[in-house]
Formats: sequence, structure tokens, C-alpha cells
Amino acid sequence: MAIRGTDDQRFIRSAAGMEAFARTVREGDRVSPRTVGGMDFEEIRREHGVVVFQQGEELFSPYGYAWSPQGDPAPILEDVEWSEDHVDHYFEHLEGAFYSWQGRR
Repeated sequence: MAIRGTDDQRFIRSAAGMEAFARTVREGDRVSPRTVGGMDFEEIRREHGVVVFQQGEELFSPYGYAWSPQGDPAPILEDVEWSEDHVDHYFEHLEGAFYSWQGRR
């Protein structure tokens, strides 16, 4: 299992709750600040079957996790516009259907 980042233990403890929550998010939904599985997220959204859990923004680049049961979310979200500013999405597989996520403007 390749878990990375400073919140490794928090993610490991939260993953089951995040997956259960992800299964309830409908396509196109945006959920504003919410605690899921013990972790705080600024926004949770579902686009093309991928649920992105945005933890915050650093230097205008959003970051967090993605749940993508259909595999690598990068090609799935390639043409999705998240805001008026274009965001490039970068993913790294963590475990199961989970990926770390960073958006860069």
C-alpha cells in the first residue's frame, strides 16, 4: 500500500467513511464544508463518477483526495472546468479507488 502525504494516518482512518460518503454523492453535486470520516473538507463534488474531496488551497492550487472506482481519474476529468480559472488535475494512486489530488492553475 502506497500512502503518502502528511495526513497519512488521518487518511487511513478516514478512508472507509470517505468511500461510504462518496457513494451517496450524486453526479454534479457540490457539498460545501463538511467533515467526513474525521477529516475536514472545503468542498466535495462529483464529476463524471469521480468524487473529489477538496481539503484546501495552497498558492491558488486546490488539493485533497479523489475517489474513482472506474480507475485513473486524470483522463476522466481531463476536460472538466472547475471554475472560471482553468485547473489542471494531477493524481497519484494511494490505495483501492483512492488517489491524492492536486489542481494547478
